[in-house]
Amino acid sequence: MSSTAAEALVATLARHRVDRAFCVPGESYLAVLDALIDRPEIDLVTCRHEAGAGFMAVADAKMTGRPGIAFVSRGPGASNAAIAVHTAGQDAVPMLLFVGQVERKDRGRGAFQEVDYATTFADMAKWVVEVTDPDRLPEAVAQAYHTARAGTPGAVVVSLPEDMLRDPTGAGAAAETPLSAAPPDPDRMAEVAGYLARAERPLMIAGTGARSPAARRALAEASRVWRLPVAASFKNQDVFDNHDRRFAGHLGYGAPAALVEAIAGADLVLAVGTRLGDITTQNYTLFQTPRPTQPLIHVHPDRAQLGRVFEPALAVVADAEPFLTALAERNPPPDPPGRDDWCRRLHDVHVGLARFRPEPATDGVDFGHVVQALAETLDKDAVLTGDAGNFNGWVHRYFPFRSTQLLLGAASGAMGLGVPAAVAAALRFPDRQVVGLVGDGGFLMTGNELATAVHHGAAVRLFVANNRSFGTIRLHQEKLYPGRTIATDLTNPDFAALAEAFGATGLTIAAPDEAAPVVRRALATEGPVLVEVQTSLEHISAYTTLHDIAAAGRDRR
Repeated sequence: MSSTAAEALVATLARHRVDRAFCVPGESYLAVLDALIDRPEIDLVTCRHEAGAGFMAVADAKMTGRPGIAFVSRGPGASNAAIAVHTAGQDAVPMLLFVGQVERKDRGRGAFQEVDYATTFADMAKWVVEVTDPDRLPEAVAQAYHTARAGTPGAVVVSLPEDMLRDPTGAGAAAETPLSAAPPDPDRMAEVAGYLARAERPLMIAGTGARSPAARRALAEASRVWRLPVAASFKNQDVFDNHDRRFAGHLGYGAPAALVEAIAGADLVLAVGTRLGDITTQNYTLFQTPRPTQPLIHVHPDRAQLGRVFEPALAVVADAEPFLTALAERNPPPDPPGRDDWCRRLHDVHVGLARFRPEPATDGVDFGHVVQALAETLDKDAVLTGDAGNFNGWVHRYFPFRSTQLLLGAASGAMGLGVPAAVAAALRFPDRQVVGLVGDGGFLMTGNELATAVHHGAAVRLFVANNRSFGTIRLHQEKLYPGRTIATDLTNPDFAALAEAFGATGLTIAAPDEAAPVVRRALATEGPVLVEVQTSLEHISAYTTLHDIAAAGRDRR
């Protein structure tokens, strides 16, 4: 039975168990929108900007482990969605971006909104394909879905000429190619066990590959069996219970010196499911390059990532979950002397840094008060989403994540993820508390997706840290050019009033003693809620103040 190419595309997505897609509608893929009407099993979420749609797809992929799906129109739509394609690659998240294209007869003529997507996305996407033959479309979609997930996950861009989507095709829906987890080689596992048995001060660094529920359970068990302290890679603080006495801290942006110094004392590093990027390794200084002074065991499913920056003593091509499961199933020898002291030392450093000690601020609220109130109030399965900005320092330092909670942030450092990710999370987990933390700058990039939350009844609780500044850039200005600031001051709206205009509930925190009661009220309120936190600019981060940064900068000059 013949169908249109658009219908075959949608049927292939359904056969791949796709249950949600995000879009900004466009005339260049109207045939796909029409085909989706007859596929109620795929929930189509209409967003207000292509960056929001792309970010929602990225966040959805982080939650499900399956490719997030976004549809955008040609030219401007694809350009707006590029930030999500970049984030998917930086964060190792599978994503499919379907982009409308000009008609085939007009390709290469500089037609209205024409873009050569293979050129535009060449260094951001894992693969870019333009499908001109309707009979090949199901096959291409299946290949795109598989490519996005395999090896190091990332984005695949599929270009869809408008006229091709309307063409008839006899090709049926293509089946999913199973993605088998790469198991560790038994001989390699024996070598890993030998290294661990000899180490007095081993350290495991767990990354994105350990984010699935099964991998988190295997990580906890492997750590317990082998008494291994675990540090979380950048933006993955939630993969291991921060209350556990073997939690060694979060290797985020500008990690505290005490934490870096303690972790650098390891005599063996076992990195699982992380590419050991520049943020996690503190700009590649946490370990010596190219060969660390301590043995490095690097476990990753993508062989290309092994030895890319750091030369491992042992490279293991394997997915995190089967590797950690196999490690937990091995019987370790008795611990070498000093192992318990090593675990205790690392965890004590983390606990000391994680103790919130508020200092009075004269120009607003220290954001730590809000994070502390959330830590005392949120459910054990809550979802937190974070935008880019200095306020994240309070989250990573003071929020004690449990492995049953989720943290959705952008390792790419992209501003604008916070609100769309919160909307996607509230749609994916309607029965869980979803809290989005975002700065004033980030909110005014994609905060329009609050309209999407209201439209769908997504119960997001957004906390906007309003310090009236592009705070991260202001921090760097004061560090490098003390007293010479430009382009970072902001004039902002009344965010609580703006929320009410969207149809959400708007609340405000203007003093530290308001943090706990307003947090409780926000969580108890039905429907979307936005809380404006009138934060201190002087207390620009969880680690320092503007005064201290500028003083240090002047001393260096």
